[in-house]
Amino acid sequence: MTQSRSNRYLFLLTSLLMLVSIVNVADKELLAPVVDAVKAELGLHDTQIALVRSSVFVAALIGQFLWGPLSDRWVRKHIIAIGAIIWSAVTWMTAFVNNFPQLLLARASMSFAEGCFNPSSYALLTDSAPKRQHGVLLGLMSLTYPVGTAAALVGASLIGTSHWRQPFIYFGIAGLTLGFLVFWLVREPQRGANEEAVEQSQVEYSGRFNFQEFRSMLSYPSLLLAFGLDSSQAAVNWSLAFWAPTYLTRYAIAPSSETASLALLPAIIGFVAGALIGGWLNDRLRPHNSLAPVWISLAAMAGGFIFAFLLFNLFQLGLVMAVAFLLGLVTYLVMPSVNIILFSVVPPEMKATTISSSNIVLNSIIAVLTFFIGLISDAAGLRLAFGGAILLMYAMGIIVSLGLLRTYPADVARRNELVAARVGKKD
Repeated sequence: MTQSRSNRYLFLLTSLLMLVSIVNVADKELLAPVVDAVKAELGLHDTQIALVRSSVFVAALIGQFLWGPLSDRWVRKHIIAIGAIIWSAVTWMTAFVNNFPQLLLARASMSFAEGCFNPSSYALLTDSAPKRQHGVLLGLMSLTYPVGTAAALVGASLIGTSHWRQPFIYFGIAGLTLGFLVFWLVREPQRGANEEAVEQSQVEYSGRFNFQEFRSMLSYPSLLLAFGLDSSQAAVNWSLAFWAPTYLTRYAIAPSSETASLALLPAIIGFVAGALIGGWLNDRLRPHNSLAPVWISLAAMAGGFIFAFLLFNLFQLGLVMAVAFLLGLVTYLVMPSVNIILFSVVPPEMKATTISSSNIVLNSIIAVLTFFIGLISDAAGLRLAFGGAILLMYAMGIIVSLGLLRTYPADVARRNELVAARVGKKD
């Protein structure tokens, strides 16, 4: 394959996976902008809504026990395509729910199926491109989270929250179409082909996934700390996406649900810019400082804590939107860094299972956090519940980043020795 054809395919692959990821995130976030209309029509209260939201993360957690190991053993493009078709069909069917149990089942089922995407797609994409491009590629994939959230918020706002069922139909159809495109267009790359030791020796990488070895990787302090960092940023981002529209209307910061949803756009623009800048910084700084992703993560979590504290002490919409942009910009610097840290301490045949394991941890934390936000909100107010949870997660991110500064270099060296020993070795 010529270099130009290779670059064209990488562009196609990245663009397609970004589109699937945008729909993936939008499907998960479709309930947030229409939650008041759903509560009114189905007769729900905050604790039930929190249970529905928590069920999304509990189902995703359970799914990770399947999707990670399967992605490290089987054809990842098939997993992405089949999963996209299933979760999109369930999203479409969500438009026809009529009560709390049906809504709970629909959202949980969607989340179980869509849990296949991150482990498979991130591993597939990073095995398809040189390591020097991983920061930018992971940054591009990271920006699909805010873009997907924006798609859900803007789509629901344009359609009107009184017609809350229609967005589920539209996004379900879009996801079904993309699932079939993945089957048709994506090629499965060889695992470990872009490792430095493989490129230098021009021989095949022989590593194969097994559970026993992965369990031994869990003794690496940096891997466990990276799970904590991933959980911190994910809890902040998903909590903001879900609870912010309700917070803005409940405290009369925004005059309506539609306005509250659109008021999140500056934060989303900040998230997009932060993801791109974070990826670019990693690719530029890592050749000179192996700790670059850790320092970037620490700066992101510390800056996010400061801006979050300001955010929950402002009650004028314009100021809230301005600070939200800065919060998004700073916080999303961490997104490419998290995956770079994870992939730097495990061998390539364990990427998907590593992402799934991190997802198990973060979904557990988010499910519990979401339930308590709803519970505390009913008892003491949403500002205390929501704002306190966000600040707690930023503090956790700062602590684990400081731990990574101490453990990361040694764990990266151990991983690189393991990979080098498997280059050219026959099973």
